Amino acid sequence: MKKTKQLFASLVLSAFGLSTAQAEYPLNLMKGVTKISNDIHDLHMLILWICVFIGIGVFATMFYSIYHHRKSKGHKAEQFHENTTIEIIWTIIPTLILISMAIPATKTMLELDDVQDSDMSIKVTGKQWFWEYDYLDSGIHIISRLDEASNKARQVGSGIDPRSVPDYLLNVDHPLVIPAKKKIRFVFTGADVIHSWWVPALGWKKDANPGFINEAWTMVDEPGTYRGQCTELCGKDHGFMPIVVVAMNQPDYDAWVKQTEDEAKKGPDLSDQSRDQLIAKGAGVYEKNCATCHLPSGEGVPGAFPALTGSAVVNGDINAQVHLVMNGKNAMPAFGNVLKADELAQVITYTRNALGNKVGDEIQARDIQASSPASASAPSGAAPQASSAAGVNLSKDELIAKGKAVYQSNCASCHQAEGQGMPPTFPALTGSSVISGDIRTQAKFIMDGKGMMPAFGNTLDSTELAAVVTFTRNALGNSLNDAIQPSGIAELQ
Repeated sequence: MKKTKQLFASLVLSAFGLSTAQAEYPLNLMKGVTKISNDIHDLHMLILWICVFIGIGVFATMFYSIYHHRKSKGHKAEQFHENTTIEIIWTIIPTLILISMAIPATKTMLELDDVQDSDMSIKVTGKQWFWEYDYLDSGIHIISRLDEASNKARQVGSGIDPRSVPDYLLNVDHPLVIPAKKKIRFVFTGADVIHSWWVPALGWKKDANPGFINEAWTMVDEPGTYRGQCTELCGKDHGFMPIVVVAMNQPDYDAWVKQTEDEAKKGPDLSDQSRDQLIAKGAGVYEKNCATCHLPSGEGVPGAFPALTGSAVVNGDINAQVHLVMNGKNAMPAFGNVLKADELAQVITYTRNALGNKVGDEIQARDIQASSPASASAPSGAAPQASSAAGVNLSKDELIAKGKAVYQSNCASCHQAEGQGMPPTFPALTGSSVISGDIRTQAKFIMDGKGMMPAFGNTLDSTELAAVVTFTRNALGNSLNDAIQPSGIAELQ
């Protein structure tokens, strides 16, 4: 009975446009925290009341006609056809109504798409199953996953009451932090399948499609924490990739930026750890990054995700496993761009000495760092050292082959798979004056970044940089027939 009364009360409030997002049964659109979200709400209410007025008029006329012209009162149905006057009236009136609705709707739609004069830009990449944020103006890189408390509670047989977890399935380990009262431009893409980024308080949502770029913007008026979710069915863990946006006053935001950059400079912990320490820490890394596909016990999902228990890879050469985990293969993502060297060492050691495996060996963070410094430290934002292979020359064909993979992982989401770009936001690489110019200038440009172009010297090692520069100059419609070696990149670094 109580629930029924609450539902009825919410219905009455909604009818008068008074229901709020905090009501237990909200039946109206919520008001957001941005101007555009309030404009959308006002547009919704305007059109709702127009529809209500039309409905009342139509049904009132219909019921009046039926009641007062019923057969019992002696009325007989009139036989008539065309009436030019009435036809003109019922054409003009709906036209005027549609125009009165179209003008504010068009104004709001144009406002939604106006990303010009933004104060900063953030690239949002949807991945299975987390969000990746790149601050294109400052180089800050954030990976945002479901928080540990929610992740533990959601596991089958966890014994944890989800109602005891604050913001269950709506909290993350690293939120997206933005300054309040600043126009933020977002560019959206997907790394694997279609995702959709939705924070109701902002008033809109955008799809993140692989190989495409969508744009949107926001300006949050008041500091606060605003939550959302992926709203595209993106796979088995679609329900576990929430979004948290934290808006801060400018001084607080500046302090957060400084703290984040300082932490990034520290890089991974390269100190040696005992096998037991690696295994203990690796359990947490595995649960957070691997258990979703391979399951907490390592038995996997036959036909989709291979078991790690008894796996030939896990029980084989440890360096081969390192290479697979860092670089990925087929459905296996490349965790070299997600985890730091110490985290990689911990999770690899864990999988070889747990989940039913007893290999009895371990690998240290410094060994992983030496194998690929840039990939291992990329999430921290620290500048990579020169590759250990910087002194090894590769043939042009080898550089192009490797560069194609680097391009697809790092560049294709903006400049498109064939290099056609998305002018004017992302310039085409086919026939680009930068690419057709001096090769060292192009390499320096990629390393240091400029404007919307991020500094890839912070995320790629010298071999990867040499490979992608050579690839862009000899593919994507370009045929300059030259190359740069990792040693040349190391000199620039």
